[in-house]
Amino acid sequence: MSLDLDRITHPLRLASGSHQPGSGKGCAMNVISYINGDTKITDYPECSARPLARMVQALNDRLAGADGYLSPENSVIVLDLGWLTVGTVGTPREVVWRWLADLLVDPTHGVVKHARRPAATAAIRRVAELCVRQADGGVVSATEWREARAAADAYAYAAAAAYAAAAAAADAYAYAYGARSARIEFTRWAIAHWRELAGLDNADDIEAAAVNSALERINA
Repeated sequence: MSLDLDRITHPLRLASGSHQPGSGKGCAMNVISYINGDTKITDYPECSARPLARMVQALNDRLAGADGYLSPENSVIVLDLGWLTVGTVGTPREVVWRWLADLLVDPTHGVVKHARRPAATAAIRRVAELCVRQADGGVVSATEWREARAAADAYAYAAAAAYAAAAAAADAYAYAYGARSARIEFTRWAIAHWRELAGLDNADDIEAAAVNSALERINA
């Protein structure tokens, strides 16, 4: 899936940060919110799961230049990823818990790969174990969460909070690798893995006409 840049007729200059209608600026998720027809335009469209929207926002801001704007090419990348979040809202909690565990310990993409100390590795794996227990319908006590958090370094501490985990994982991966391509790869995998776990069909291509309409409203 890829948006055809040549069919975008309005200035494609997405901006970092959060923006209100009438500001003349918008991030990738604002565009998705417009396309979705939300009554209130927001960084968290009604069609998208909040953790995934947060990941796209984080990437949007990371790819912005010194002037706060993304290049047309980078704008297309984050718009494509934002579009992949459409339809993910309402995912069962057990799926979200399983996804969170995989963000931490997946053999290829998991945050655990970048832990600096054995104690941090153990703490991250412990948080993942608790997430899996939640996913399987078990009960994790507040004491267990507190103990896991107390033992963890910055990666696992942030990941213990469900809706903070997406941004924390993306930031950890970006910190470890730094490269633009690594950030994009991790975000794309995380969204695709969510859709896979939730049993969602592949998203249709985003239409240039819909993007043009959203940009027209942003730039008005």
